[in-house]
Amino acid sequence: MKAKPIPTLALLLAILLAGCSQPITNLTVPQVPQNPSGVYTLTMNARITEPNVDTDSIGGFIVIEGAEHPMTKSPYGELMYEYDYTMPTDRAEAKYYFVLRYNVIENGLTHARVITTPVYTLDIVNRYVLTMEATRGPVGASIPVVGRGFTSFDRVFIGGIEAQTNYGSPNAVTFAVPPLPADQDYAVELHSGTNVFPIGLFHVDGSNLTITPASVELAAGDSGEIVVGMDLDAPGGGVPVDVETDVPASVIMPEVVIPGGARTVSVKIQGGQPGKGSLHFTAPGFNEVVIPVDIEPAAPPPPPLPPPSPPIQRSMGS
Repeated sequence: MKAKPIPTLALLLAILLAGCSQPITNLTVPQVPQNPSGVYTLTMNARITEPNVDTDSIGGFIVIEGAEHPMTKSPYGELMYEYDYTMPTDRAEAKYYFVLRYNVIENGLTHARVITTPVYTLDIVNRYVLTMEATRGPVGASIPVVGRGFTSFDRVFIGGIEAQTNYGSPNAVTFAVPPLPADQDYAVELHSGTNVFPIGLFHVDGSNLTITPASVELAAGDSGEIVVGMDLDAPGGGVPVDVETDVPASVIMPEVVIPGGARTVSVKIQGGQPGKGSLHFTAPGFNEVVIPVDIEPAAPPPPPLPPPSPPIQRSMGS
């Protein structure tokens, strides 16, 4: 269904009298409640006082978002015109103005008249976000948001960071908690086009990383693998893991990121100079994990093999 209120006769008379000094009166309210079809009716009323008007030439038009469209006559007034506009799903407002065209015949000559209005704004309102089904959770948790009028273009932001948002229906979306420092409350907002709707506060609880193996023992120059994991799927964009050590000359490792949608990542670690210390793993929203690391000197190369014995020479007479 579309937002198309039926004006009463008294309301129409009040509107027409209020706008009698202007050739065109905008009968569209500037803020329209959102409806499921996304179709909105824009209405104008024209008043022509000029004589000798060719009534067959009168036409109402609307220019909305830069495109002109003919309007249809409304059954509620002789020079009342309507246009049904379908709002794009990623928009919540539209700019428009009205155009009235007609001809005047004087002394057998036809003269064209064009009247335009100022630019108006149509705002779609009453997007109700009711509640989050949970107000706290760890990084990676999927949080449903219940409301009305959601579209696939809507995005949830938490703490100013865009979260991975999944559209379920016009009444529900979910977002994955992004990597944010734990034990804090963050404002959650729904961004729909240019509109921002506050949802509430969300508390990020701390979680634990898993590191396998629980300790690293390597010889200098040798390499191994460390698996870094979390309990839930990493949100879109992944979870960066910071690795620090007190023996930086002994450990060679690349940057660590748990990819979005994954729970673990395998990372190569190589022994550098001999040394003993620890590896510290931290990530936004996760508690620090520390494991020992021991890089032993490289084993000495094996001694060279003795040269082969010369072959035994036998005399001819033996």
